Amino acid sequence: MKTDHIDLFGVGARFHHIGLVVDSIARVSEVAEAVTDPIQRVTVAFVELNGISVELLEPAGDDSPIHGSLKRGTKLVHLCYEVPDLEKALEHCRQHGLRQFGRSVPAVVFDERRIAWVFSSELGLFELLEAV
Repeated sequence: MKTDHIDLFGVGARFHHIGLVVDSIARVSEVAEAVTDPIQRVTVAFVELNGISVELLEPAGDDSPIHGSLKRGTKLVHLCYEVPDLEKALEHCRQHGLRQFGRSVPAVVFDERRIAWVFSSELGLFELLEAV
C-alpha cells in the first residue's frame, strides 16, 4: 500500500505528542509531574505510552476549555507538531485551509515557548509548538 505525504505545517515540522483529556491526572499516573497553565486553564502532565509522548490534560477550573470534551467522552483531542518557525507554519496552515484559533501564546509547560491552535474540518485540532 502506498502512503501519501501530506504537508500541513511546513518544512521541519515534526510530531511532538498527542493530547488526551482526563478527569484526573493522578488516576492515570501517580508519579507524573503535573503543571497548571493559567493561560490555557488546564493542568498538564506528560507520560510515555509505549514509545509515544502523551500530554494528559485535566481541567484547571470551571472555565477550562476541555470540559466539553470530557462531557462528550472525547479523550483524544489534539496532535502536536513542533515547528522551527511558528509564523511560517501558521501561514503554511492557512494556505492549506486550516484555521487558527485565538492568538499564539506562551505555554508554561514548554518553558514559555509559544503555541498556536489550528483546526481542519477534515482532520481535527492541532497544536503547533515553537521549537527552541
